[in-house]
Amino acid sequence: MMQHLKTTATALLASAAVLTMSFSSFADHHEAGEKMKQERPAGDIARDAGRKPSQVIEFLGVKPGMKVWDHASSTGYYTAVLSEAVGRNGMVYAQNRPASWERLKDALGPRYEKLGNVDPFAGNITDFEGGDGEFDMVFTALIYHHMHYSEASGDGTPDTSKTFYAKAMEMLKPGGMYVIIEHQAPDGTSREDSAGWHRASLANAITDLTAAGFEYVGSSDVLANPDDPQNIPFRELTSGRDSSQRYVAKFRKPK
Repeated sequence: MMQHLKTTATALLASAAVLTMSFSSFADHHEAGEKMKQERPAGDIARDAGRKPSQVIEFLGVKPGMKVWDHASSTGYYTAVLSEAVGRNGMVYAQNRPASWERLKDALGPRYEKLGNVDPFAGNITDFEGGDGEFDMVFTALIYHHMHYSEASGDGTPDTSKTFYAKAMEMLKPGGMYVIIEHQAPDGTSREDSAGWHRASLANAITDLTAAGFEYVGSSDVLANPDDPQNIPFRELTSGRDSSQRYVAKFRKPK
């Protein structure tokens, strides 16, 4: 009987410990989520309906503790989303060009400081002097259409972009992810035409990134819009902001 009581007591203590740990984990996540909401402008929150950040983060596999490079982070919409996803033990490097950061720093600096896991970086990716293989993800949103075409390269990958991909490859851990979110142009569209629409095809992204040594993992249609003809500038869509058909594509550095 005493042994049974001891066993029962041990089980109850173990259950209590699990509940305590679960509550602690929940509390930490809730605290992080509330903190992020406090640091997100109302305008960013209003864009969630069109950008579906929870579904995007789930598809990308962003986990607590990750280190993410957010390239051309601009006003920080995705920076804040990534900040919550990587948690207090993770880190997000929010990259902007020096001129852009000079314009944005008064608004973004205090916000990032409060988040506690965002480090702003003003400069080109090639200026980053950290160690090789230290990032879990290089995240690029709505900038590939600026990277996939130049007059000199025609329908080939621009040399400046080849340099960019090589640096991203160095920065990523083996198995790390390179991410592209982009306004979609129909596959088979010339790079010149799609660049004029501020779009890029998924086929071109696959061509460029696999040529740079990345493995194509897959893409999500979470941001699909069948009413988008894809062959006009996305800003001309009558459905409004964040309504274009966009692909979310993952590429992996080989292990």
